Amino acid sequence: MEVLLLVLVGVIMAPTLYVAGLHDVPNSIAIPVRTRALTPRMAVRVAAAFNTLGVLLALPVGLYLYSWFEFPAMEPQLALSVVVASLVAILTWNVFTYFRGMPTSITHGLLAALLGGTLAAVTVGDVRTDDILSLPWLTPLLTLLVSPLVAFGLAYVLVFAAVRIARGEDPHDVNRVARGLQSVSVGVTSLGTGLQQGQRFAFVLLIALGAAGVADPVGWMGPAYMAFAVLIGAGALHGGWRIGHVLAHRLVAIDPLRGMVATTATSGLLFLGSLGLALPLSTSLTAASAIIGAGSNQRFATVNWRQFRRIAVYWVATPMVTGLGAAVVTLALNALI
Repeated sequence: MEVLLLVLVGVIMAPTLYVAGLHDVPNSIAIPVRTRALTPRMAVRVAAAFNTLGVLLALPVGLYLYSWFEFPAMEPQLALSVVVASLVAILTWNVFTYFRGMPTSITHGLLAALLGGTLAAVTVGDVRTDDILSLPWLTPLLTLLVSPLVAFGLAYVLVFAAVRIARGEDPHDVNRVARGLQSVSVGVTSLGTGLQQGQRFAFVLLIALGAAGVADPVGWMGPAYMAFAVLIGAGALHGGWRIGHVLAHRLVAIDPLRGMVATTATSGLLFLGSLGLALPLSTSLTAASAIIGAGSNQRFATVNWRQFRRIAVYWVATPMVTGLGAAVVTLALNALI
């Protein structure tokens, strides 16, 4: 049964990786395409290439962002059921939110799914609730709540500095430089996203391999990261235009200068938070908040606050839906096996 469940993990993980690339790539390309810093085709290719590179670079980095998580001890079949349930919940929610055009956090959805699945395991297996609740869940929760506010505030303040520097300069030169920096940010943001994605799914796979009793699970990571990179890169190559359209055209009206501020703030926070502070930052939450922060610092109304409230509802719903969904699927799988 453990072998069958492990195969099921691989089968579900493959489309989950593809959808992850599809879901996250708009965060780096939406504004550069909107401000004509890059053509859509070029932006997608750059983002896919750097996403793939970031995933591969995650192998030597290790599970830096998830070193705090100790998966509770439980029976192998139950542990594999939790992993399968978490992947099912994430895949289903990501497909649904993609077709709704909503940028949501895969990182926080995954953590919530694992929490929901392990709490469900308490009711059917010999698992201690204290072992689960004693994990530092407060850190990712605070990150979920605080990171959008930080991204919004940073982008809003940086607009003042950018406008001051650009004052008196030729508008064409300002726009050219701003578009050039946006082009660079596509690669930087995508690289950081790939680093997070690689660690995220390696973390899940290691749990599954360990539960299945595979000898030397770390030795499987090299081929696994190669597969991750291919699948995530393939998803990124499709551009995620439904979400990209919402971020670039339905959320805010933005010029190249403020677009540069938004993309630069996203890149900076992504690397500072994920690599400097070891926080599982959400690229989606950070990018959308930075876009709103930069776009709102103008003399005329530019932000579609109704659209933003709609996005915020999905942000709040993500951990609730994935956690509950993983719990339900865990209990269903346990009843079947």
